[in-house]
Amino acid sequence: MTTQQVYEVAVERQKAAQAAGNYDLADLPGGLAEPAAAARVGKVPKQDKILAGGKALGSVAQLHPGAALAVFGRPESRWAMAYWRRTGAAASMTELLSYARQLIGMTPSGDLVVCLCGHAGQGQCIPLWAPRDQVSLTVQPNDLVLRFEGLVEDQ
Repeated sequence: MTTQQVYEVAVERQKAAQAAGNYDLADLPGGLAEPAAAARVGKVPKQDKILAGGKALGSVAQLHPGAALAVFGRPESRWAMAYWRRTGAAASMTELLSYARQLIGMTPSGDLVVCLCGHAGQGQCIPLWAPRDQVSLTVQPNDLVLRFEGLVEDQ
């Protein structure tokens, strides 16, 4: 019998003003538009909208070995799209993820990590995964929470 390690990530909602206009996965470039699971955050939990691979924000925000969670607000989505266009649709997934407001993950061996990679179009993108005992996400209304599988490697 195989047991799968799962970490339930706490999602803390900030009481920020609702962002102007909704956006969807189609507004994200490249591989960002194809997460294993995704949700758009509402002001309250019943306003959350599941966009892919889950039934509630809690199921989207679960880390499994090798998985990563990224938070994209409207500005981060626009910056990633602008970079995607500037590179002629050739930006790597790591480069696109570097625009996330928050990026956390779980290594294949089960360690929790936060990504400190800097890029934002400013030279080489090298992800630095820093170990943590626990992780959480801080979100605002209309943020997209995206889960990608197989992104985090052991250090």
